[in-house]
Amino acid sequence: MKNYDVVIVGAGIAGLECAKNLATSGLTVLIVEKSHQIQRKVCAEGIITNDLDYIPKDLINFDFQNVKVFYRDKTVTFPDKGGIISSVNREKLLHHQIDNLKKFSNIIFAFGSPVSEIFPDNSLKLKNGERFEFRFLIGADGSISIVRKFLGIPTKKLEIAIQYIIPKKLDGFKVYLDDNLFGTGYLWIFPNADYTSIGCGSDLNFIKPPVLKSNFDQWLKNNNFNMEGAKFEGALINYDYKGYRFGNIFLAGDAAGLTSGILGKGINSAFLSGKQIAKDILGINDTNLVKKWIGKKKKGEKYMFFLKNQFARKIFFSVAIRLLSYKKFMINLEKMIKD
Repeated sequence: MKNYDVVIVGAGIAGLECAKNLATSGLTVLIVEKSHQIQRKVCAEGIITNDLDYIPKDLINFDFQNVKVFYRDKTVTFPDKGGIISSVNREKLLHHQIDNLKKFSNIIFAFGSPVSEIFPDNSLKLKNGERFEFRFLIGADGSISIVRKFLGIPTKKLEIAIQYIIPKKLDGFKVYLDDNLFGTGYLWIFPNADYTSIGCGSDLNFIKPPVLKSNFDQWLKNNNFNMEGAKFEGALINYDYKGYRFGNIFLAGDAAGLTSGILGKGINSAFLSGKQIAKDILGINDTNLVKKWIGKKKKGEKYMFFLKNQFARKIFFSVAIRLLSYKKFMINLEKMIKD
């Protein structure tokens, strides 16, 4: 068996960010990825201004813009001045991370290497039969995480995200609230440089995937969207956080359930969890980025209580759209998001 100080399962944003923060440590790091090459993830690819803490500005597609929020006959532009949202091509971002990591001899990649089993003796086996020992193991392997499964941590809070990728850039970021069609979630239209993501998501506890898909397709038809040549994608999102460190085993990003249950946004939490896990391994004791994020995440998700039935959702969405029309509330909300 080969021995590594750190084995990272999953070459996504969280796993690669962790490796980046270990690159100059002298520790040997193995990144195992089940796919043979970088794969798209079902993601609207929207980023907000605080994501620039991790994403180089030259990788974003546009200057930050505002977003239009639609509910019934009302439309609110947020923020009314300036911009808070842009988009990034996730594949380009991952290739950027990988290219930088390949400069370090202690970072080893194993693409096309699914993990078949993890053992209590701090070792794991790949489907090709190879076996590795580790001092630290990091599960950065998404919502259906084999590392989370090994730890025996159940996942009860899941969202479904579905989207079409249309091969042209549409103008402007748009969000549509409709409690009848999208349950606790929303529909988005997010442009990228040369394509646009049109998708929706909702909590699985409140709407079944076939119903959501049918409602989504009907909305597209009613609004005269031509899906010819569009690619359909779907995936589960885990927001059931139960902790991120379990002795010498860590969970990052979606595997830890760090995605926001209210917004479905997970890029920033993937980055910060990867960075925090590296700090834990290196014994750096300062502000815990994951714990700081969990405080914000729980604060936002407390509103999930009001979204559990249709009557409450109507009230919640109506109040939310009204509050967004008040300048003082909008300023405070923008500050909270940026912080």
